[in-house]
Amino acid sequence: MLEFCLWLVIVVIITTVSVIALPILIITSPLWASTLLVIYLLLKALGLSSIVSNKCSQIYDWLFFKSDKPRKFLWRNFYNALCYMFPQEEWKTMNYGYAVSSETGHMIVLAKEEESERFSYQLYHFMATGFKKTGNLQGQIIVEVGSGRGGGLAYVVRNLKPLSALGVDYSKQQVEFCKRTYTYPNISFVEGDAENLPIKDDSVDMVLNVESCHCYGNFKKFVGEISRVLKSDGRFMLTDFIVADRVPAFEAVLKEFFDISEKKDITQNVLLSLKFDSDRRMNLIQNRTPICCRKLLKRFSGSEGSNIYIELESRSSLYLAYNLVKKSS
Repeated sequence: MLEFCLWLVIVVIITTVSVIALPILIITSPLWASTLLVIYLLLKALGLSSIVSNKCSQIYDWLFFKSDKPRKFLWRNFYNALCYMFPQEEWKTMNYGYAVSSETGHMIVLAKEEESERFSYQLYHFMATGFKKTGNLQGQIIVEVGSGRGGGLAYVVRNLKPLSALGVDYSKQQVEFCKRTYTYPNISFVEGDAENLPIKDDSVDMVLNVESCHCYGNFKKFVGEISRVLKSDGRFMLTDFIVADRVPAFEAVLKEFFDISEKKDITQNVLLSLKFDSDRRMNLIQNRTPICCRKLLKRFSGSEGSNIYIELESRSSLYLAYNLVKKSS
C-alpha cells in the first residue's frame, strides 16, 4: 500500500510540475517521502490503510485512463518529464514492441544502431506495412499522431520511403527532441492535440497511431479527427493495449467513422517482445533515472512482472491492431 500511494503521489507531482521544478522535487524527495511514511503508519494504526489504498487505486485509474482533460494534461507532462530524464538519443521509441514466435523474435533486418530497440521498430514495421502486406509507402503522405520520440516514424521514412511524413505530439519537449534528432528532408514534427489536429481536411494517405490513444481524453473526437484529415481512400493503422471488457465500446466508436478492414490480436507477440526486451528496459531505468522514480517507471516499463505485463498475460487487457478504411461520405 505504501509503495502504491508513493507511486501515485510521484506520478501526480512529476506530471504537474515543469521540468524546471523537477530537480527541486528530486532533491527534496527524502523530506516528502518521510512525510508519506509517517502518514502511512498513522493510517495503518487507525486501520484505514486498505481503504486509502483502494481509493488511491481508483483515483490513479480515473486520472490516467478514464478522465478527459486531466488525462491529457497528466500524460503530456509525464512525457515532458521523461524527456528531461532521458535526453539521450539512443532511446528513440516508446512502445512495448512486437516479436514473432522464434528463437530470437526477429522479423526484419535492422542497421546496427537500431538493434537495441529492435522490437519497438518491428511494431512500427508491422503496422506501417499493413500487417506485413505492403513493401513500401512510395508516393504517400503519412502522419503519425502521438509520435513520441520520433524513432518509429523515422524508421518508416528510412525504410518504407513515403513522399512525406509528419509527426504530431502533445508534448512540447518530445517535439523539440525530434526536431533536433531527425533531419531528413521529408520528415517534420509539430506540437499538436490529437483531438484537434493541425492538418487540412482530406490531405493524408495514411495515419499511424502506435500505443498512444489510451492517453487521449476524448477517443471519439480523436477518431473523428483522423477521419477528417484522411483522403477518401485513406487508411488508419491503429494499435494499443485495451482493457478487455472495453473493446466492444472501443470498436463501436471506430465503426462510426471507419470500416474495419482487418483486426489482429497481437497480445502474444507483444508479450514475447517484452520477454526479450525486459533486461534492456530494466537497465535503462536502473542506470538513467533517479532512485525515487525507479519504482514508478518500472510500473510503466512493461518488463516482466510489471502491471501491464501481468494484465496482458492474464488477458484482462488485450493488445489489438486495426487496419481501418475511411467510410464513404
